[in-house]
Amino acid sequence: MRTVPELPSDPSGDTTLVVACREFVELVTEHLEGTLPDEVERAVHTHLELCGPCVEFLEQTRTTVRLLGTVPAPTLPPAARDRLLDVYTRLHGGRSAGEP
Repeated sequence: MRTVPELPSDPSGDTTLVVACREFVELVTEHLEGTLPDEVERAVHTHLELCGPCVEFLEQTRTTVRLLGTVPAPTLPPAARDRLLDVYTRLHGGRSAGEP
């Protein structure tokens, strides 16, 4: 569950969305996916302008995502696949996955 940063009041009574480092770490995935609400995204950008360690964390996260995308997905050996299908068929009586 995503935690939305709090809206503290400044002396003028205006509310400003502030993102702390701990909150940024929780929001980094949504930031990279572009799914944060506009107000939170602006607060994240403001935080990144002021916080070198969070910029470094963001770059490390981007690199990790990019590198993980290059890892080939393992495939099941044919014998294991056949055994799993056999067990599934026995358990579900030959029904396809979408049938009740």
